[in-house]
Amino acid sequence: MEFLTRVAQEAEKNTQVPAYPVSVEKVLKAVIATGDFWKIVDLCDEPLPLVAEILKILNREGMLAFEGSQILLTEKGADFVKRTGIEPFVSHRCSCCNGRGVVIDGELKEAFEKFVEIQKNRPPAIHCYDQGYVTPENSFARVALADDRGDLRGKKVCVLGDDDLMSIALALTGLPEKVTILEIDERLIKFIKEVSDKYGLNIDARVHDLRQPLPDDVVGAYDTFFCDPPETVEAIKAFVGRGVATLRSERCAGYFGVTRRESSLDKWRKIQKVLLDMGLVITDLLHNFNEYVNWDYYEEMRGWQLTPVKEPPKEIWYKSTQFRVETVRGFKGFNEPIVGDIYNDAESSTT
Repeated sequence: MEFLTRVAQEAEKNTQVPAYPVSVEKVLKAVIATGDFWKIVDLCDEPLPLVAEILKILNREGMLAFEGSQILLTEKGADFVKRTGIEPFVSHRCSCCNGRGVVIDGELKEAFEKFVEIQKNRPPAIHCYDQGYVTPENSFARVALADDRGDLRGKKVCVLGDDDLMSIALALTGLPEKVTILEIDERLIKFIKEVSDKYGLNIDARVHDLRQPLPDDVVGAYDTFFCDPPETVEAIKAFVGRGVATLRSERCAGYFGVTRRESSLDKWRKIQKVLLDMGLVITDLLHNFNEYVNWDYYEEMRGWQLTPVKEPPKEIWYKSTQFRVETVRGFKGFNEPIVGDIYNDAESSTT
């Protein structure tokens, strides 16, 4: 325990990311299970900058070896985990729903099959907008979740930022009364409009920079919002706050993801306080609900510079917890101009 504490303290000092002995233990548990850096980050559920630093310290201490693209326990490391009783992670996630708690069936299935074909021609994710989209199954799992919670049928839905093409997925079901999308990327708006026209979806698709206040006709006009905000506390306040500003009354709902890949639990505590202060109640937290397709610009992101071995990710590693929030009396959104850099902090890795 003393060794784990010492490593955690050094890692926190070097990264300014909160670290605990259990953080180091989780990294070791992940290394026992896999030698792949990206999978280690996925398994141990700690911010990438912290994981990378812990791995480097353990390597210096002779516990780990970096051999080509692999991260391996040394004889000293293997002896340590055996003596301390550290064992690899074991998963018990449901194989049917992948732990999401919903399945794409019934009347959603036909719309999902159309969506799978449509999204094949989507514009690629680009770094300048910090884009990264989820799998098509994931987009429709969000639809299924929102329908399961009663937030779609006959409702007006606003999507703030849409590299996941949620506006198309929602409109294909025919369940919402109205779907509006606000997105800065003109490529995505063009694609969404073309799909909307072809399939008669009547999506209200607008080019809008969410750093600017919302259009007047959007404020207080919707029942449900979806967004996928950057991971700093200020960005959550700004972009989820924008979503809340679209809602018309109490007991309306919002959906967004927060990842552990770029957020420590200390940051999560601050984020949850921000949500509570907005007059939101967190009704659902679904761990690793969102799975993001690996993007092509990985060598441009900060996380690549921090990795102890330079090997591109082969499997999905970036995942996030799905939040569902609901408004109560006294809720208040955020619709002020956003100035300065609110996208980066010590825990950021994909920017």
